[in-house]
Amino acid sequence: MDQDVADEDADLLERAIEIAQLAHHGQRYPSPDAEPYILHPLRVMLAVQGSTARMAAVLHDVLEDTQVGLDQLRDAGIPSCVIDAVVALTRDAGSTYEEYIEQVAGNETARLVKLADLADNLANNRRLARTPDVLARIDRYQRAQNRLEAVNNQSSR
Repeated sequence: MDQDVADEDADLLERAIEIAQLAHHGQRYPSPDAEPYILHPLRVMLAVQGSTARMAAVLHDVLEDTQVGLDQLRDAGIPSCVIDAVVALTRDAGSTYEEYIEQVAGNETARLVKLADLADNLANNRRLARTPDVLARIDRYQRAQNRLEAVNNQSSR
């Protein structure tokens, strides 16, 4: 990879991390420790490879869970392929979870990020008390994981 391209990718990734950190400031991840929310997108980011996937991973919840909008991402110079993945990772309030997963399935970067997101969410939920809500979430996440892995398997043939 050309050094200038590598430097630009690193700068963009740092910008994406900064956007996510500022956007999620003060939020808490629903873990047993009520940790700062930013740790979740950072774990997801570290679980994927490549600058596009890492930028999408760290930003995957900003449109849905914060005041950050598409214009802010564009104005920050976030590449359109990353924005497309983040949009695919953003659940519309009017859609079912299954419709949302099909939306994610249509974007390769979003699929990879969502699989990392689901793995992190599953690990967290398995540490929580086994209430009916937690058990239902675990089941929903496992079904989504199976669906996205099936799409990945079809795509790799």
